[in-house]
Amino acid sequence: MLYFAYGSNLWREQMCRRCPEHLLLGSGSLAGYRWIITSRGYASIVASPADLVLGLVYQLSAADEQNLDSYEGVHQGCYYKKQVSVLLEGITTQCMTYLDPVTGEGVPRQEYIRRINCGIADAGLDPAYIERYLRLFVPESLP
Repeated sequence: MLYFAYGSNLWREQMCRRCPEHLLLGSGSLAGYRWIITSRGYASIVASPADLVLGLVYQLSAADEQNLDSYEGVHQGCYYKKQVSVLLEGITTQCMTYLDPVTGEGVPRQEYIRRINCGIADAGLDPAYIERYLRLFVPESLP
């Protein structure tokens, strides 16, 4: 199963712990969505026709998907899974991603700032994208 990561799962160390069988396929982009931190304090994406979200695409085993569902709180209603069309190396492909049912914007939890920044450092995202979207919510270092 293909998974599009846009938040703390951009951090390679975290993905290795959570999904030991995963395979990184490359960078992807998702049109029609915008990156936010919700009022719960974690990253999500919301529909926004003029925007896009950059992230990484992973191949996950069934066991990895179950692990990730647990970490993302799917069964507690913290996130839900959705199939989205991601551009991966010039080819549109269907990927699963996680969305928070809470769409109100907020500030990141303190512990989350470090994880997001580790993911930003690992993912090699376009600096202009980072400044335009992620830095609206996540400072470069802890306050």
